[in-house]
Amino acid sequence: MIHFLTAYIAAIIFVFGTVIGSFLNVLIYRLPQGMDFKKGSSICTTCKHELNWKDLFPLFSWLFLRGKCRYCKAPISARYPIVEALNGIAYVLVYLFLCGGTAIEGLTLKLVGYMIMMSALIVVSWIDFEHQIIPDSMWIAIFVGGLFIVGDALITGTFTKEWIISKIIGLFAVSGLFFLIAFVTQGRAMGGGDIKLMAAVGFVLGWKAVIISLFMSAILGVLFSVGRKIFAKKEMKGVIPFGPFLAMGSAICAFIGEWIFDAYLNLFL
Repeated sequence: MIHFLTAYIAAIIFVFGTVIGSFLNVLIYRLPQGMDFKKGSSICTTCKHELNWKDLFPLFSWLFLRGKCRYCKAPISARYPIVEALNGIAYVLVYLFLCGGTAIEGLTLKLVGYMIMMSALIVVSWIDFEHQIIPDSMWIAIFVGGLFIVGDALITGTFTKEWIISKIIGLFAVSGLFFLIAFVTQGRAMGGGDIKLMAAVGFVLGWKAVIISLFMSAILGVLFSVGRKIFAKKEMKGVIPFGPFLAMGSAICAFIGEWIFDAYLNLFL
């Protein structure tokens, strides 16, 4: 019975995640342009026609419309269903692996906190890749998610001095290094958005996981550059944004960052 209830809740969480993912697509489109995401209806980005409710079902609308606008037949970016699916999958993984995933016991403030972080990281990935900016609202959202996680620890009695110290150190473990790099290079090698992003992520993950996320982000960035050169036969012009790789590394390390850190140390003990 518990396994059935867990699967049922996971399915609901996935659907909820895709709905939130649809909102994330609004943020990805509007934030870089300075548009108010709280006002106005969704529109086709090509013909500017206001979308009907039939056009707004996460995942399904894009599939039924075969990736084209109902009104002008212009192609709809695959980003929309990808973001919706990614957010739904991320929410389910958080529920199952970070919050116990045991029926209703996994429905906690901790779950809300990690959901907020995962959604913000998805938005950061797309916006920074396309526009080379990291909106302040995203790192603030991640920090708020961290406060939800702290609140959950206080309520459940899992709050300890060592645990909160790890998070405070995490605030500066990577962001402090980034700040030093930005200071020495006068902002040419590191942007302020990256600094603030990793401060917020460090608060959520703690110093062990955030340090591993830095190394993982660097590896992902190198693999992307090499893969693009091999398969696309070209290199990215200008500066390659580091934000998407920081976001991906941080999301992965939310699950396995501390395990990797401890496993690495055990090799020398």
